[in-house]
Amino acid sequence: MVFKLFELGLAMLGSVKGPVVIFVDPRFHDNKAAMVDEARALVDLFDRADVRRWRVIITLPATDVGIRAARELTNKYSIGIHLSMVTSLAHACACIEAGATMLSMNVAPIMTWFEKKDGDHPISPGHPGIKTIQSCINYIRQNSLNTSLLVTDIRDWDELKQLDGVDAAALNQKMLDQISVRGLTTWFPEILEDYEISPAYRCAREAKYPSDLLRRERSIGMALSAGDRSLMWSVVCIRLGQNKVFMGKIEDVIRKEVNRRLYVDAFDPHALYGRKEQSIGG
Repeated sequence: MVFKLFELGLAMLGSVKGPVVIFVDPRFHDNKAAMVDEARALVDLFDRADVRRWRVIITLPATDVGIRAARELTNKYSIGIHLSMVTSLAHACACIEAGATMLSMNVAPIMTWFEKKDGDHPISPGHPGIKTIQSCINYIRQNSLNTSLLVTDIRDWDELKQLDGVDAAALNQKMLDQISVRGLTTWFPEILEDYEISPAYRCAREAKYPSDLLRRERSIGMALSAGDRSLMWSVVCIRLGQNKVFMGKIEDVIRKEVNRRLYVDAFDPHALYGRKEQSIGG
């Protein structure tokens, strides 16, 4: 699997100018040693192919173990890390403390969690889900951090338009088809007018930098508030389950392709035509 991911990343590097993001098997989410070993193995393959380190970013799930694996990979091996499934400002602070180059937040499950908890909210800067994501963006901005924030699982344009300062967005095919050829704006101008008095701004300003979450003996999840902990596990557990199924499908495709190639390589074309090999002298 590691070599297949390397081949995929190498092919992508030939098509893009920036870095490529390669994931470590998410089924290792609770095994720090396995995540570290697979990340190092992947980066070693790119190193041997003379690919510059800045062009390869390794994705780990932002579980407690994943965050601590990220810290080891960044501090000890200088590997660029993307921590996925970040769910709250405190969660993001721990990921940033671990040295992550990139964070990603799944918009839909974060929004849905708040809507189930507090009832429906209009899609606006006041929506608690929007406030949560925006506070993470503001924290990075206010502390001038070299960390990018990606949003994914976006339900519609109204959600994306409420977020000011997103570094990148992963769009589904439906949203891509709706993009005007004239371009788009991802925030409403009125958001900026009240930026310094917005709840998201205040939350980011009040958050400690750097945080000390990784220095505590107990797990990162237990260091979060009860609400943040519930949100984290609601999002992370569902996504890890989906990723497990996805990885199983990938392995099945690879297994079938390998078996097909083995069959082709081992096949005797003479048997197909009923011919017998003739000796050179015959």
